[in-house]
Amino acid sequence: MDGIVEESAVGYAKNAWYMAAWSSEVGKTLFARRLLDIPVVFFREEDGTLVALEDRCPHRFAPLHRGRLINGVVECAYHGLRFDTAGTCVHNPAGDTIPPQARVRAFPVCEKHHIAWIWMGKADLADPALIPDFSCIPDEPGECANIGNYLHVRANYLLEIDNLMDLSHVNYLHHGTLGNDSMRGHKVKVHEEGGAIHADLWMPGTTAPIYSPLYGQHCDQWTNMIWMAPSCMRLDYGVVSPGEPAIQQPEDVAVHILTPETGRTTHYFYGTCGVFGTEQRELAEMIRAAQTAAFVNEDNPMIEAVDENMGGADLWSLRPAILSSDVASVRVRRAIEKMIRREREATSDEVVGAEAVVA
Repeated sequence: MDGIVEESAVGYAKNAWYMAAWSSEVGKTLFARRLLDIPVVFFREEDGTLVALEDRCPHRFAPLHRGRLINGVVECAYHGLRFDTAGTCVHNPAGDTIPPQARVRAFPVCEKHHIAWIWMGKADLADPALIPDFSCIPDEPGECANIGNYLHVRANYLLEIDNLMDLSHVNYLHHGTLGNDSMRGHKVKVHEEGGAIHADLWMPGTTAPIYSPLYGQHCDQWTNMIWMAPSCMRLDYGVVSPGEPAIQQPEDVAVHILTPETGRTTHYFYGTCGVFGTEQRELAEMIRAAQTAAFVNEDNPMIEAVDENMGGADLWSLRPAILSSDVASVRVRRAIEKMIRREREATSDEVVGAEAVVA
């Protein structure tokens, strides 16, 4: 694969479900988050229904999240215009006629797997059946669950995806924590199934890493990453004594979900899928601390340094050397770029069609 250079489709695939927040982050007060370069304000109606509006008043473009919520209606703090859950202006305190431009965009939203999902493309294409499958997250994860974690990363989201899909980096960047010398040299197998891209790493006859109950012992182990469009990943991992069946335990599953904030900043949502009651608080906190430490101390400093070194340039424009371990990350990039190109082609066709009708 060395020497491959591709043309990138810069931007985002918008006709897709992105994680906007953990459901627990959004209450009945105004909650703001920038997604795909668009400011969005979230809140809940009295019955708990999730609402997402563009966080920009159409009058003087003030952020709506600085206003207040009055009986399910958002009041702009600047001049008092009020907008309902559909983004329609329903009140002008000046008493004037409400201009037709006085409306804000409302985004399709859906809650599933303790996650608030948002669709930022064409609203009529927002099919909840397309939400990535995170049924691995328990319905009742317990009082001390390691679900609901968040980091803000100063790097492009594709660099984060590259990192997660490249399982070989664990034995170098995470040496002594998640990886060790014995885990090097094993080949990742990549395949596609149902639109998801799988990177599977089977490591027999290795030494169990520090997070394993078999720590330091001879073992067979695996690390499998699954990408689901556009930027969601599930990690299945496990360790067994040599020769024992490699049975995936449901608690040994982690989620990694990335949503672009801007072209060079990313929302990173993560957690593990074990069920932890109050009596397991110490274990849950240990897992959370270990997982977070790996991101904060090892992954993210490197990825942010890479982004800074690239200076905002597209990866392919820099003509990167491609290694065999890059197969999964390259395939995911190609899939995302294909999504973006298809959207652009569809938009172009619509514009041409509209021009033809006018002519």
